[in-house]
Amino acid sequence: MKNKKIISISVLVIAVIVFYTLNKSENNIIQNQQVFAQEVNKQVNNSGDEKMINDNLILLEGGTFMMGSPDSERQRDKDEVLHEVTLNPFYIDPYEVTQKDYQNIMGKNPSHFKGENLPVENVTWYDAIEYCNALSKAKGLTPAYTIEGNTVKWNRNANGYRLLTEAEWEYAARAATRTVFNSLNHITSDNANFEGSYPYLIEENYVNPHNPDVKTSRYRGRTLEVNSLSPNQFGLYNMHGNVSEWCFDYYGEYDTENNHNPFGSQNGSLRVSRGGSYIDFAKHLRAAYRSACNPLSTDRNTGFRIARNAKPINDIIETVYSLNIKIPQNPKILIAYFSYSGNTRNAAEIIKEKTGADIIEIKMKTPYRGRGNIYETSQIDLNNNVYPELTDHVQNMEEYDVILLGYPTWWATMPMPVFSFIKEYDFSGKSVITFSSHGGTMFGESVSDLAKLIPDAYVGLALEFNYSGGRELENRISEWLKLNAINEI
Repeated sequence: MKNKKIISISVLVIAVIVFYTLNKSENNIIQNQQVFAQEVNKQVNNSGDEKMINDNLILLEGGTFMMGSPDSERQRDKDEVLHEVTLNPFYIDPYEVTQKDYQNIMGKNPSHFKGENLPVENVTWYDAIEYCNALSKAKGLTPAYTIEGNTVKWNRNANGYRLLTEAEWEYAARAATRTVFNSLNHITSDNANFEGSYPYLIEENYVNPHNPDVKTSRYRGRTLEVNSLSPNQFGLYNMHGNVSEWCFDYYGEYDTENNHNPFGSQNGSLRVSRGGSYIDFAKHLRAAYRSACNPLSTDRNTGFRIARNAKPINDIIETVYSLNIKIPQNPKILIAYFSYSGNTRNAAEIIKEKTGADIIEIKMKTPYRGRGNIYETSQIDLNNNVYPELTDHVQNMEEYDVILLGYPTWWATMPMPVFSFIKEYDFSGKSVITFSSHGGTMFGESVSDLAKLIPDAYVGLALEFNYSGGRELENRISEWLKLNAINEI
């Protein structure tokens, strides 16, 4: 009887795959996915060959899809190389992990925004995989991960909970579509929780609007409950926005040759997060966008969702944190900052008083001030990749161990003069730690953009403060220095 059931499952799967192949339209693909999930779940559950697990995860069919973005996609990054990927079926949580679920398993709730059904945030990448292991044990499943110092091993034969790979995340987010966002080339706060004041392509429509598709919408300024807004065609909520979601992969160039169930580089220092958050611009919610993050960072806009194998893969993936850069006991420190209105300058001067570090202001030969509307002039430089010429230069950069880099967050990234500064020097083997003033967008994607530019440097845990930082700025700077193992004088 058992053999007959196995044969019937195989016939069913083959039939569904044939049906999938014969129906190429997007609607048919989505409908077939739903049929596949319902029927295979039913057959497997009835067969007695696999442990029944009641966790409300959704089974996705997998298959082959195009990962990355085409050259024609506006505001794409060069690390989004378009390539074919094939995935096994896998289970995925339709929701981001909630604070209630995290509290129940881990006994604590680190989130900034409190609410049982809000997504958990302020969690490191390591917190996320430890939750997966703890949940696996609680459900009687085999944990997927083993942590041994700087090495994390993923047993792909285990049936326990895990993070999505970057490829699985993008497959799930796209839900058989090829548009910039899921089924759309533009997105509003009706579709996602993000900084709706900055829709897709706003940079070229901010001062002189001319594209009717670029529509501003509301900015909520906080996370939403995980079942808010409408799900995508696979029944998954908040794949765009709310919280950015940790993935398993180390950040690096895509391996376009090994494209069957890819898992990223086995060595690195930055882990990937995907989907953007409540505080991000729409361009960072694009299905192809990749954020590179320090796995020890905790941000109120970063959480995760869980997955589980539908089919074991008989191997163990060993990933090693390979950037062994340590801040020495008495480091040589340089404060380098760009300031427009004075907020970043004020912070830089406080940091100098506390550390005794050398300091340099990043100044443009042709300053923005006096060149018209700062929003327009800065976004023109950003859109055209203009690297302004600077007046002053560091003659002895090789002597510094630590660079404390300050700037205002503009257009969700660093101002272009700061990019000019970064491109001028070799930061290999150094620690670069940022502090950023902003008007409500925190870091944007500036820290990720910086990390991608200097892969052989350690990008530390960043400090952000609203406008001048207020009366708490000095205390927050002290906490930030301590967090990064920098002593005050």
